[in-house]
Amino acid sequence: MERARLIVIDDDPTFAEIACRQLRDLSVDVVVAQSGPEGIAEVRRAQAEGTPFDAVLLDFYMPGMNGTQVIQALHALERDMRVILTSGHAPAEVAVEAMRHGAFDFIGKPVTGPDLRMRVERALRESRAALRQARTAPSSGQEQRRPRKSDVIIGGSAWTKEIYERISMVAPTDVTVAVYGESGTGKELVARTIHHLSPRYERQFVVVNCGAIPESLLEDELFGHVKGAFTDASKDREGLLASANGGTLFLDEIGEMPPSLQVKLLRVLQSQEFRRIGEDRDIQVDVRVITATNRDLEKAVQSGAFRQDLYYRINVFPLTLPPLRERKEDIPLLAHHFLLKHRVKVGKKVEGFTPAAMDKLAAYHWPGNVRELENKVHHALVLAQDTQIGPEDIPLELSGPSRVPVIDVARPFRDLKREMVECFERDYTRELLRRHRGNLAAAARQARMDRKNLWSLVKKYRIDLAIFRRG
Repeated sequence: MERARLIVIDDDPTFAEIACRQLRDLSVDVVVAQSGPEGIAEVRRAQAEGTPFDAVLLDFYMPGMNGTQVIQALHALERDMRVILTSGHAPAEVAVEAMRHGAFDFIGKPVTGPDLRMRVERALRESRAALRQARTAPSSGQEQRRPRKSDVIIGGSAWTKEIYERISMVAPTDVTVAVYGESGTGKELVARTIHHLSPRYERQFVVVNCGAIPESLLEDELFGHVKGAFTDASKDREGLLASANGGTLFLDEIGEMPPSLQVKLLRVLQSQEFRRIGEDRDIQVDVRVITATNRDLEKAVQSGAFRQDLYYRINVFPLTLPPLRERKEDIPLLAHHFLLKHRVKVGKKVEGFTPAAMDKLAAYHWPGNVRELENKVHHALVLAQDTQIGPEDIPLELSGPSRVPVIDVARPFRDLKREMVECFERDYTRELLRRHRGNLAAAARQARMDRKNLWSLVKKYRIDLAIFRRG
């Protein structure tokens, strides 16, 4: 197989040298250009020689020709050029510009080795997959599997770099990953990113929502059945587990899986084999399992709702995603990403948000997290009457966390009280640590509580101190 080719266009020779060193283990040929015109000339020369570049790593701020101008010139040469933009100055504004002008990805400087390798590897894989598809589609009529461009973790905060570093550790392995986070934080997106950056990236990524499928049907969906296994089994059926063979099985809302199926899943994780309903022989399967939940599985284990042995099997490599209210610096990037994603569907030439509109987005508490933000941006696009979305186009109740909650009196008093106390503890602890940049001793002093008690809250809510220390 031909080696991938990357061009680094950056006027800082130190950064170019670091990039070459960090990307050495990707088996990629790297060419360096120190200005926009020089880089464009290199791209044009490579195309003429039949050795085009698969991706471009481009600095935004360069003398004579900035990143926007270079992107436009590169896209004029090759419309589907994978450009990864970098910048150490005003990263939020640059990231928005990058998205607006069709950049494939953005990395804020200083970059870390794992973050850089993962972003570049993803761009190279997408480029080579598109090339294979172009070569094989006319003759075979088969479409190659490739990542969707929307499968990118958007953000410029310390959390984004942290999650990419964690993913870079686990993606090349077959380790089972457990993703925790509130509803709408992007757990499936993280799972897809792990899959696309793993050796299984060309195989199936199969999603099973354990909470959306009735218990009576979930076993059949997962494991399948043989003809005659029950009254309506008129033919053999391959379950989703078999469909994921060689790829990745994503079990969303794993905490909702009934105990009877937890036993069967445990066997799959232990021995990589299962039986279809009504069958008397085992089927071998090669599948990686990623799970996600917004529930506290440790409490579910204590209450007997979730098997302890299964919990230990899926919790090998846990990843906890923060709610959007804890990474509000990512809101401008996410909002522009969703604007670009949906404006074609709406049929409007909306270019961005007014400052007042962005302030309104930043002031909201976002109980529905990133999913709610996407819905509000889509809604605002429908309402917008100008080229900029204004605050009047964004219907939000800006009462934030002080708003009066809707109380479900049908539920037991103790359960509701416990949930509200836990919500307060979690939000208070995270905000306290954010203000003190992860310094446990300083945070404990301000809270006037024992450091051990604060540490117990950190462990209880799986708070990663490194995220705050890097912020």
